[in-house]
Amino acid sequence: MEEQSSSIAIVTRNTERFQIFKNILKEICPRILPLNIDQRLEVNFFHESFDLILVDFAHDLKARFKDIEHLVEHRNLKDKTFLYVLNPKQESLKHQIYRYPNSQILIDPVDKFSLITLARAGIRLSLIHRRIETYKELLEGEQKLISYIDELLDIDRIHEYDNFEEVKQFLQSPLLKKIELTLAVETAYFGFYEEEENRLLLQERSRPNKLERLVYFSLEKSHTHWLLKQNKTLVFEKTDLVDPLIQELEEYLGFKIISLLFAPINLFHRPFGALILINKIYRESFSENDLSFAMIAAQRLAFNLEQYLIQSDSHEHFKHLPINLFSQDQFEKFELIQNILKAVHFGVVVFDNEQRIKFLNPSAVQILNVKAPLKKIRYLKDILNEKNIREILALIKENPLPIIRQEIELERTLLSNVYIGLSIYPYDQNKKKTEYIMVFSEITQTKRIQAEIIRMDRMASLGVLSAGIAHEIRNPLAGIKAMAQSLEDELQDEPSKLEYLSRILRQVNRLEKLLKAFFSYARPVRPDPKQCSIKKVINEVFPLIQTRFREKRIKVETFYADDLADVFVDPNQIQQVLLNLFINAIDAMPDGGVLRIEAQNALNTQPILDRRKRNPNLLSDKFIKISISDTGVGIPPDVLELIFNPFFTTKSQGTGLGLSIVYQIIKEHGGQIDVESAPGKGSTFHIYLPAL
Repeated sequence: MEEQSSSIAIVTRNTERFQIFKNILKEICPRILPLNIDQRLEVNFFHESFDLILVDFAHDLKARFKDIEHLVEHRNLKDKTFLYVLNPKQESLKHQIYRYPNSQILIDPVDKFSLITLARAGIRLSLIHRRIETYKELLEGEQKLISYIDELLDIDRIHEYDNFEEVKQFLQSPLLKKIELTLAVETAYFGFYEEEENRLLLQERSRPNKLERLVYFSLEKSHTHWLLKQNKTLVFEKTDLVDPLIQELEEYLGFKIISLLFAPINLFHRPFGALILINKIYRESFSENDLSFAMIAAQRLAFNLEQYLIQSDSHEHFKHLPINLFSQDQFEKFELIQNILKAVHFGVVVFDNEQRIKFLNPSAVQILNVKAPLKKIRYLKDILNEKNIREILALIKENPLPIIRQEIELERTLLSNVYIGLSIYPYDQNKKKTEYIMVFSEITQTKRIQAEIIRMDRMASLGVLSAGIAHEIRNPLAGIKAMAQSLEDELQDEPSKLEYLSRILRQVNRLEKLLKAFFSYARPVRPDPKQCSIKKVINEVFPLIQTRFREKRIKVETFYADDLADVFVDPNQIQQVLLNLFINAIDAMPDGGVLRIEAQNALNTQPILDRRKRNPNLLSDKFIKISISDTGVGIPPDVLELIFNPFFTTKSQGTGLGLSIVYQIIKEHGGQIDVESAPGKGSTFHIYLPAL
C-alpha cells in the first residue's frame, strides 16, 4: 500500500495525547514523529517532507495560530495537508485556520474513524502531489530531449558517407544505439520496407556495431502496413499487441513485448522504412513525449536521406534502395532535371519554413561564394549571413508568392559586396506553402552599368548646359575686361580708383579660368593616343608635386608588374588625370601619410561603355589597371556617388570640375574609373586604360 512510504508529524506539547494519536494513526502509517514547534531552529533544519501534519490545539485554550505560522509556510510543508484538533471553545482559531488551503478541522473529543478517514485522504493527496512533481520533472527532461534531437542522434552524419550501403549501416547500428540510450528503451530496430513482398527487412545485431543475418517480417494483415502507407506514428500497448507483426517479433526476440512504438519514414512521399522501439525500461508504456521524439526523429531522418540522395553526384544510390522510389520514366526525368540544374548559370535553392535547405545547385554555391563543404550545408545560415536571411524572410512575409525580380546586396568578408536579383516561388507539392524555390543570379555588373549610364546621361546633360552658359557668359565678360583695361589707362593718376579696377580684373580673370575649365569639361579635346609606358607617364608627373609631398610629409610607394603592358593613350591628358588625383590625395592627408601607386595587367576586365561611339578604335579587350591609394580621411558613403558630378566639391576654394574632367578624359580614352573608400581609412581610385 502506498501509505507504507509516507510519514506523519504530530505537533503537541502533551506527551500523552501524542501517544493517543500515534496509536490511532499507526494503522495507516507506521512512520509517525513528534514535531516540537517551540524549537524553531529544529523545524528550520528539519529536511523531512511529511505527508500529513496533525496539530493538537485542543489541550491548550491559550494557543494561537501565530505559534505554528512558520510551520505552515515551511518550504517542505507548504502544499501538505494540516489536520487541526480544536476545542469547541476555540472559535477565533477556527476562523483563522479556514483562511489557509489544505486545512482540515476535527473537534475534540476526536472520533477515531473520522481521524483515520481525514488522515488517509490527506496522505493520498500528498502522494498525488508528489507524483505530479515527479512527472513534471520527467516531462521537462523529455522536452529537452526533443529540443536537442539533432545533437543527440547525430543524424547529420548521413552526409559523411560515400555510398548508400554505409548509410544503411548507420541506420541499423549507431543510430539505434543512440535512440536506445536517449529514450531508455529495451531495444530498437530499423526496418526497411520491401513493397513487392509487403514485408519489413531487419538486420540482426550480434556484436556492437556489427550487422549479421537478415530477418524478414511479413506485414500481411498487420496494422503497421496501413501506418506505413499513411505515414502515421503509433504506440501499441495492451490489446493492440495482438497485431501479427508484433506477435512475430515477440516470438523472434524471445521476450514479452509490453509496448511498441512504430514510426514510419517516407522518402519522396513513398514508404521507405520504420523505427521500431520496444519496451520502455522505467515505465510500462511510451509517453506522449516519446511519441513526439520518435515522430521528429523520423522526419529528420527522412529530410536528411532525401537531401543525401538529391545532392549526391551519383544516382547509383537509387538503384540500391530497398524500394523503387521512381519508375524508370520518372527516374530519367529526375536525372534530366538534375543535369539541367547543374548546367545553368543561375542559382537555385529549395528551402522550407525552418530555413532547412532541400536542394542547392552548383551555380548557387559559386555565386554565393560558399566555402563550406556541400556535405555540411544544411540551413540558410550556412550560405547566407543573418542580414540577408532576414531580408529574404521579410520578402516572403510581406509579399504574395511568387515574388519576382527583387534585389539584395550580399556582404562578403575580404571581398567587395555583390548584388543578386532573385525570385521566390512556392513549392506547393503538399498543398502547403511551407517550402520555397529561390532562383537568383548575380547582377553586380548590371547594377554598375546602370549606374554608369545614369551618370553619363546626367553628365552629358550638364555638359551641354555648361557649354551654353559658358558661351553666354564669355562675350559680356570679354567686354567687361576690355572696358576695365581702358579705364585703367585713363586713371593712372588716381591710385584709389585703380585698386577697384585691379579687383575687377582679378575677378574677371578668375571667371575666365573657370570658363576654360567649363569648356574642358563640356567639350573635351579629342585625345591624340600613342604607345607609351604608364610608368614613364607617372614618373613625369612626380617632379611637378615633389615639393608638396615633402611639405606634407607624404611617403610615396610604387609597384609596377614585371609583365606590365604598354598603353595606347594621350600621355598629356593622362598626366592631367594623375596630377589631379595626386593633388586630391595630398589634400586628403593633411597630417601626412602614404600614397601608393600600383599598376598591373587587369585580370578581370570591366565592361566599357561608349554609348556615343566616338572612339571605337580605342576600345580593347585588354586593359591595365592603375590603383592610386591614400591613407587619408576617406570619403563618406553619401558623398561617394557624387564625386564625379560637375560642380560638386567639398573644398572651400574648389570649382568642383577636377574629377568631372578626369572622368571625361578616361571615358574619351575608352577606359573606366572606379573608387573605393572607407571614412578614416583612406580612398583608392582604380583606372582601367586600354593596352596594346
